Amino acid sequence: MTALVVCVGIVVLDEVFEVAVLPHAASKYAAISRREVAGGIAANAAMAVARLGGAARLVSRVAKDTAGQRLRAVLDDAGVDCSGLQTPASGVTSTSAVFVDPQGERMLVNHKDPALFEGTPKASCFAGAAAVMCDLRWPEAARLGLATATKAGLPAVLDYDLAPEQAADMIPLASHVIFSEGALFDLAGGEHRRAALEDVAKRYPSVAFAVTAGPEGAFWIAAGCNGHVPAVPVRAVDTLGAGDVFHGAAALGLAEGLSFPEALRFASAAAALKVSQPSGLDAFPTRSEVEQIMESRP
Repeated sequence: MTALVVCVGIVVLDEVFEVAVLPHAASKYAAISRREVAGGIAANAAMAVARLGGAARLVSRVAKDTAGQRLRAVLDDAGVDCSGLQTPASGVTSTSAVFVDPQGERMLVNHKDPALFEGTPKASCFAGAAAVMCDLRWPEAARLGLATATKAGLPAVLDYDLAPEQAADMIPLASHVIFSEGALFDLAGGEHRRAALEDVAKRYPSVAFAVTAGPEGAFWIAAGCNGHVPAVPVRAVDTLGAGDVFHGAAALGLAEGLSFPEALRFASAAAALKVSQPSGLDAFPTRSEVEQIMESRP
C-alpha cells in the first residue's frame, strides 16, 4: 500500500527572477529570466512526496483569488490530494518574490496574510496518514497534525526553520524535528552543530533531531546515538525549495519504515537532485532518479 504523507502548512505562488547578482543595495536590477511556480514549505514537500511515488495530501489555505486558483491547478497536476486545501472567505493567497543567482543561491521575500490562517483544519484531514509533516507557518494546524500523528504512533515530522511564528512548544509534539542551521543556533545558541543538537536532545529526549547543512549534508542525534549523512555533490542551479524537498522525502522514508539515518540519506539524494534543476514541477525528482543516485554512492 502506498504510504500517505499529510503535509501541513503554507502554499505560496513564487515569482522567481534569475539575476546576475543577488540584490544588495537600494537600486534597480535586471532579471535574466522570470518564471512563476508553486512553492511554500508544505506544498513543496507534498509535491516531492507525490513525485517520489508516495501519496501526498496538503493541508493549507489559499484565497478565492487568481493566485489561489493557479496554485490549486498546479498541485492537482502534481498529483497532490487537495481535499485539505481550504478556501476561507477572507484573506489573500501567500506570494513570494524570489531572486536566484548563477550559483543557485536565492533571496526570498514572502507575504503571508494572517487572516488566511486563522483557526484549525478538520481532524478528518489526517485520516489514513502514515506520517505527518508540518512547517511553522500555520501553527494551529501544525500542533493539531503533530499531536494527531504522535497519538497514533506515526512519524510526526516538524520542519523547524526561522519564521515569525513561535514554535518551541511544538517540539515535544513531534517525533522528529529537522532544523535549518539558523533555526537550530537561534534555539540552542552557539555555532557548533553537534553541541547544539546535543543541547536540544537533552531538553527533549524522546524526540529525534537533525540539522541540514547544505553541501555539508545533515547531522542527526536520536536515542543517544548521532551521525552524519554526507550531501550528494551536484552543481547547484537553483536552491529554492531544496529544504522543503528534503523534509518531504524524509517524512516519506519514515512513513515507509526507514530508520531515521536511512530516511535522511534518501532525503539528501532527493534534495540534491532538486537543486540541480531550475524551479518548477519538473525539478522534483522521481523515485527512480533518487534510487539511481543512491546506488551510485554506497
